[in-house]
This record gives sequence, structure tokens and C-alpha cells, in this order.
Amino acid sequence: MLNLVRGRRSFSCRLERPATAISYAEDGAGGDRFVMAAEEKVTVHDSEDARIIHEIDCGKRVLAFAPAKERGITAWDLSSGKVTSRIEDAHSTRVKGIVVFDDKNDGSELCNLIASASSDGIIRIWDARMIAKEKPTPLAEAKTKARLTCLAGSSLNFFYT
Repeated sequence: MLNLVRGRRSFSCRLERPATAISYAEDGAGGDRFVMAAEEKVTVHDSEDARIIHEIDCGKRVLAFAPAKERGITAWDLSSGKVTSRIEDAHSTRVKGIVVFDDKNDGSELCNLIASASSDGIIRIWDARMIAKEKPTPLAEAKTKARLTCLAGSSLNFFYT
């Protein structure tokens, strides 16, 4: 982990397996966390010292924080390590990437939009507030006619500045 203010490494840790995805997040209490996926496990770490706060066994290889062989989208609470919501059959093929959009360039304000991409080339936009419904429907869908392997996103504010 690098401290960008000081320009030095703040700590390092050995991994059992290579991480396939890393993401930074803030838990409900305002603590900084980083989340790593390696094989079938997702670990939530404290950003100050890299200690493991939670370990989640997904039962299948994890890719971009979505089980690679599944068509659903799962959200976990970083404070408790428990599943908070799930969209079953979000796509007809494997989910290859998920982006949770934020409203500001610095990521300080999350909005309610989630994008997901599947290996059949479809990108869907979801309203996070609707996930609690039994069968949520996407707000929008784009058919790219390509075999997608990942998905990247940016701040919504980026497009308006």
C-alpha cells in the first residue's frame, strides 16, 4: 500500500494467492477499507494496517467481485461481511464486471446507479434502491455485440465538468 501524500510505501503484506481484483471502499461507519478477490474468497481489509476484517467464501471463483460462473449480482455489507442484497439472474450469461457509480470525482458521494456487464456483450444499468424488489428490472440496457471481459466506470460528475 502506498501513501500518496508521503510518496512512500505504508505497508505490505503477503498474499496466499494472487488477487484478481482490488477495490477501495468506505464502510457504514466511515472507515476506509480495501477489498480483494482471490480465487473463491473475498477479503475485506482495514486500509490503515491491512488486517483482515472479514473473509467471505463465495463458493466459486470471484471475478470483479461477482462470482464468475453466476449470472447474479451480490452486494455485501463491509462492516458485517453479510450479504445485503442480490439480483438473481441479472444477466443470461456470466457477469464479468460491476461498477458502482459515484457523484463526485473524489468518490465521496455514492449515487444509486450500478452498471453490470456480461460475457454476451450486454451492459445493464440498475437502480440500487430497486434491488430490494423481488425481480428488479434494469433502467437501461446496451447490446455491444462484443464479448465483454470487464467493465470500468467513472464519476457521473466527470461528464458534466
